[in-house]
Amino acid sequence: MNFIQKTAALATLSLLALAAAPAHAQVNININTAPPVVVGAPADAQYYYIPEANAYYDVPARRYIVQRNGQWARFERLDGYDPRSFHPQYIAYRGDSPWLWKGKGHPHGMPPGQAKKLYGPGPGHGKGHGKGRH
Repeated sequence: MNFIQKTAALATLSLLALAAAPAHAQVNININTAPPVVVGAPADAQYYYIPEANAYYDVPARRYIVQRNGQWARFERLDGYDPRSFHPQYIAYRGDSPWLWKGKGHPHGMPPGQAKKLYGPGPGHGKGHGKGRH
């Protein structure tokens, strides 16, 4: 056999071997369900507060903490929310109950708006209590 015949035979056998091999396709989709990293937060931060969802994010456990039916529960993702639109805030809390944290940004130790819902409008916010003209 000459060189061309050997090359053609080798090419034919290679094509047959490739055609007989089963085709495998693999698709990996990585969806980042975590909120963005908070600039200025320490590297060992435990919790972020996410005002858009009124939720907390447990950084080491990679879980969201949300109140559902009066109970705080942990979830891997928040349905109906896009984590890319979150503006998380670092909270300096260590423990298992970040909703009890009382610090800057949480008046009365509650997420924004919760104290008003619980206690109602304070003095000066209702009719007849203001300093306006009568």
